[in-house]
Amino acid sequence: MKALDLNSENKKTVLLIHPMLSSADGMKINIADNLGDDLRYIIPDLSAHGESIDKTYHSSKEEARAIYEHLKALNISELDLAYGASLGGVVLLQLLDYKDIRINKAIFEGCSLWQNSWIQEFFIKKVFIKKHRKAVENRELAVKKMTKLYGEKASVMADTFIAMNEESILNIIHDCAFVELPALTEAEQRKCLFTYGSKEFDLKSAKKFLPKNYPHAILKLWDGYGHCTKITRDNAAYCDFIRKEIDS
Repeated sequence: MKALDLNSENKKTVLLIHPMLSSADGMKINIADNLGDDLRYIIPDLSAHGESIDKTYHSSKEEARAIYEHLKALNISELDLAYGASLGGVVLLQLLDYKDIRINKAIFEGCSLWQNSWIQEFFIKKVFIKKHRKAVENRELAVKKMTKLYGEKASVMADTFIAMNEESILNIIHDCAFVELPALTEAEQRKCLFTYGSKEFDLKSAKKFLPKNYPHAILKLWDGYGHCTKITRDNAAYCDFIRKEIDS
């Protein structure tokens, strides 16, 4: 697995797992660079993203396993924070199954919790494949649409989408419609914070499944924001929130 390892001399360690269409570099720019130099950052590129754009994404379990093996190879057995946004959150859920990595706090931003959502998978696959083919044909339009949602740096997201193969897209959509929720103790649940924009679709899954599966986890809403848009549209406040969670 290809990953950034920043400030390796520091003891406190933060794992940052990016959302679909972002990358390790994206997490560095948007989050790590704004949290402080006193933390060590492990920031992987998921398959079909960043430096791993040439690899096909197969499953969140496979990605979590690769991250776990990377952490073990670095002799990391404790994370002060594990953070996953959107697809990164789905991968992080699978990482929680590896109990020999101690996670002191986990933040899931805009993480899908949908389970066995066949209808959602069917329609979203059709929409995404259509959008992908249009993006391949017209990069300028794809960049314009991404920029409208996520700001000036979104051109990289558009290029990632264009370069991503359709098998990866279909597998990612499947994972986000059929999320496997690991069994967590009450103590483990209390370390988990799920955050969502008040306008985003995945909030519905959180309101449905968190009380049932993780009743002791914390749910926090970003009022007026959409899916993962708090990260880029209110970056300073967002990073301040993460830093306070690390230090609390």
